[in-house]
Amino acid sequence: MTSPEPAELDQLATPRPHLRQLALQFVAVFTVLSLASPYFGLRNEPLPWPQTAFFIGGCALLLSVLMHQAWWWHLIHALFVPLLWGASELAIDPAW
Repeated sequence: MTSPEPAELDQLATPRPHLRQLALQFVAVFTVLSLASPYFGLRNEPLPWPQTAFFIGGCALLLSVLMHQAWWWHLIHALFVPLLWGASELAIDPAW
């Protein structure tokens, strides 16, 4: 068994950009839901999904700014979850 080359180790050690972006979105979703769910759960109220989607987008935007990403990633992170929520409200037939 041979040891891996230094270039292979560097490739394994650096996270892939798309996985980093997905992780950032996951952290934003987890953060907002972990704060909102107990509040609305204790009050026995349904979670307001439009506001929650925009808060997730805002949290993802803040995280992307803190991670010094390119300006266009800020837009993508800010709009990703609100646009997903908006598309789910269109009630498009799954056959499409």
